[in-house]
Amino acid sequence: MVARAAAALLGLLFLASLIFVGVVCAAFAIDEALVTSVGVAGAAAITALLFLAGPVIALIVFALRRPRESAFMALLTSASSPLAAILGAGALGLAEAFLSKRKRRD
Repeated sequence: MVARAAAALLGLLFLASLIFVGVVCAAFAIDEALVTSVGVAGAAAITALLFLAGPVIALIVFALRRPRESAFMALLTSASSPLAAILGAGALGLAEAFLSKRKRRD
């Protein structure tokens, strides 16, 4: 069990290092291609912008696509109103009791 966990950890570290080296090589290639046209500082700034834009755009997309909770469910599970929370827990418990499959005794 410990050997499997250690092997999995080493494999994960190996894959992470491969990804890191690949990203560094890509950044270096983009940087070197831009040095002649915009200078060293400009090439570094453009390369950093290119590599930071992807994760920032992905975070924005994931934040906008997150499913929103309905107002009814927010009221039933709210912590600000204990009575609403108790009624909501009761309603959800009743719904689970009626909608769950019952096991037969044979």
